[in-house]
Amino acid sequence: MSLHQRLAPYRHDIALLTVVLIWGINFVVLKAALAEVHPHVLNIFRFAVSIAVLGWLFARRVAYDMGAFVRPIRDRFYTILSLGLLGYLFYQLFFILGVANTTAGSAALIMAGAPLWTALFGHVFGFDRMVPAGWLGLLLTLAGTAVIVFGGTDEVAFGSDVFLGNALMVAAALLWGAYTAFNKPATRRADPIGLTFWGVVVAFPFLVAIGMPYATADQGLAMTGWVWAAVIFSGGLSTGWAFAVWNTAVHKVGPSQTAVYGNLVPVVALVSGLLVLGEPIWPLQLIGGALIVGGLVLTRWARHARHAPARVSSPEPLSSSKASPGQT
Repeated sequence: MSLHQRLAPYRHDIALLTVVLIWGINFVVLKAALAEVHPHVLNIFRFAVSIAVLGWLFARRVAYDMGAFVRPIRDRFYTILSLGLLGYLFYQLFFILGVANTTAGSAALIMAGAPLWTALFGHVFGFDRMVPAGWLGLLLTLAGTAVIVFGGTDEVAFGSDVFLGNALMVAAALLWGAYTAFNKPATRRADPIGLTFWGVVVAFPFLVAIGMPYATADQGLAMTGWVWAAVIFSGGLSTGWAFAVWNTAVHKVGPSQTAVYGNLVPVVALVSGLLVLGEPIWPLQLIGGALIVGGLVLTRWARHARHAPARVSSPEPLSSSKASPGQT
């Protein structure tokens, strides 16, 4: 039996572990690149790459049928416009500025709580109902986020850059939670990769308009090879390829099993931040991270228990967005 045959039963697990590595390392990659490039300028370049990769993936998905390719934007223009501005403009502005001002590990830990914000928005707007244990999970996540924001490093002054970065990341997590909640109904009627591609397309001109005042005429030429590699990694792999792999895994193995891997992203970010950037891991980061992940596990366990009697053998649809942590 060949190595390929022996690994075949584990191909989705291997793919998901690869995605976890990409999303965890992405925080460190962006943090390092931001030392050389303004956040808004970096967004222009990395989302230009994202558009190319997501466009290619979606074109392959629809077998290069132009009618199917433009159908999402033609049929759901206002939905895509509103979701694109929420998820790929406003969220990205807070996200990139947050990463620029805090540590990679703290950014990843705070973003790990985004699924709980999704559940809260879904409950408030009637997309889903939170079970009683879900409220306890949300409280744990709030406590963990507060621990990281106020004590995730040795610098706790309200006027410090780290405190500002942590606060921006909290806003980013809230925005991504809202985007995911409102995106969930849309993915039942359209391909998630198509929605993502067109959402980035409609947000891109605004990202360019915001970033251009910070860019010089030779900004792109002045970027080092390392920064270009970071742009390709973040834009092509983290936002592009990894998204497609994650959604395929949701389809093949179900959202609950897939979601378990999302809890590993902040672990990768903390370790890679320590090894690559020399960012120390503070005890309160570990305590806050444990509270956030504990809240996620409690909520997912309660949701799984509630739906267990109604489970069927058919796989979850590809359009499910329950398990997507939205690391971009």
